[in-house]
Amino acid sequence: MVGVMELYAMLRAGSMDFVGQKQAFNMQFYFIWASGVIGFLHGFFAQRFLYTFAWVFGTSAFVALTCLPPWPMWNRHPVAWLEPKDRDEDDEPKAKKETSSAKKAAKKKNK
Repeated sequence: MVGVMELYAMLRAGSMDFVGQKQAFNMQFYFIWASGVIGFLHGFFAQRFLYTFAWVFGTSAFVALTCLPPWPMWNRHPVAWLEPKDRDEDDEPKAKKETSSAKKAAKKKNK
């Protein structure tokens, strides 16, 4: 179980892994679509657009509170990043050598 201060630190750090991003996206997508269909049917049979709006708005608010903050449930598969390598002077990128066809093309332009 996560304590209140640990939860606050996690929310403040804002870390969410790639699997959590996909899960949050899918949750938003399916919840809002389902509430739109339910809200449309409820509003259609009641002949009140307000019911449709209430379903979609309520679900959007719920999804925003659930998916936007980086809750610990969205960071269950953290990425293990590699340590950066020390860069030596030998690691500097070198200029590419021109190929023979590029040299020929340059000579033709100069003539």
